[in-house]
Amino acid sequence: MEKKMMSVLIGCILGLALLLAGSAHALASDDLVCGPHIVTVGERRNDILNKCGTPAYADSWVEERIRRWDATPWTLEPAKRSELTPLFTREFVTIEEWEYNLGPNRFIRYLRFENGRLTRVTTGDYGY
Repeated sequence: MEKKMMSVLIGCILGLALLLAGSAHALASDDLVCGPHIVTVGERRNDILNKCGTPAYADSWVEERIRRWDATPWTLEPAKRSELTPLFTREFVTIEEWEYNLGPNRFIRYLRFENGRLTRVTTGDYGY
């Protein structure tokens, strides 16, 4: 009986450890924790500044991108729709990359913004 209770206890402890490890990995992959706040992709840069404060390093630049629009007016006959050429437009996107150094016991987090919205969070080496 005692042996069976011990194996059940060990199984519960291992299951709990796996559950905690899995949830910590899911959070660490593309989220940033700033105190009691969680920062996720899609948030605005000003909201992140309010949650996390000023980054240790920030850089910004503008990229020109070409976007293809396959606009087909529904008023045209099907035979004439194939004669249309796709439309191309130029758009300018403001890119910002921020670095949050969270200290020597945590990983550096890099945040990428496009036109003021967070698009990606990546993890670097340990902080300093």
